[in-house]
Amino acid sequence: MKRIVLFSLLLIFATTSTLAQEVQLPYPSTAALSYEKHKIYCEGNHISKRDCQAFLQLNAQEDIYRQYRSGLRMYNAGWGLLGTGLTLDAFAIGLTIGLCASVEQQDPECPTMGPGLAIILISVPVGAAGLACNIAGIPLVCVGKKRMQQSIDAYNISLPETQTAQNYWSIQPSSNGIGLAYHF
Repeated sequence: MKRIVLFSLLLIFATTSTLAQEVQLPYPSTAALSYEKHKIYCEGNHISKRDCQAFLQLNAQEDIYRQYRSGLRMYNAGWGLLGTGLTLDAFAIGLTIGLCASVEQQDPECPTMGPGLAIILISVPVGAAGLACNIAGIPLVCVGKKRMQQSIDAYNISLPETQTAQNYWSIQPSSNGIGLAYHF
């Protein structure tokens, strides 16, 4: 018994110590993010939504990170509701088919509830619950995606602008002779 307790304590310690390690991403803190075709890219490399959240947590301002995190939560909740709704709708269709098939095999001498009433009492509420989940999930997915895009845009705007070339004056020949040119 002591060995089992000791082993479980070591397993818990090893798990929590690996989870508590700081997230290190291979991208520099000044890397720009882009959002194209429902995918997030950092310096041309596709990254997951979770990696983007970790990147913004390390490199972005707190409000930008919170906006992305809330958008990701809404996005995931919306897809969860859509999956639940589709599952309930499929279950309601299966119930309807099963009830209709059992009505055809019913003994005419056995008094039971009518087939229409059974379908209404069982299948319709399940289908309505699925439809309600689908209706609630669609706006959550859209709003969550929009918040994630806005936070990525806000992060890119907050990056310091880097100049690749210095502004300078030079003397250059032109079609009219020699002139002073300003390069920017």
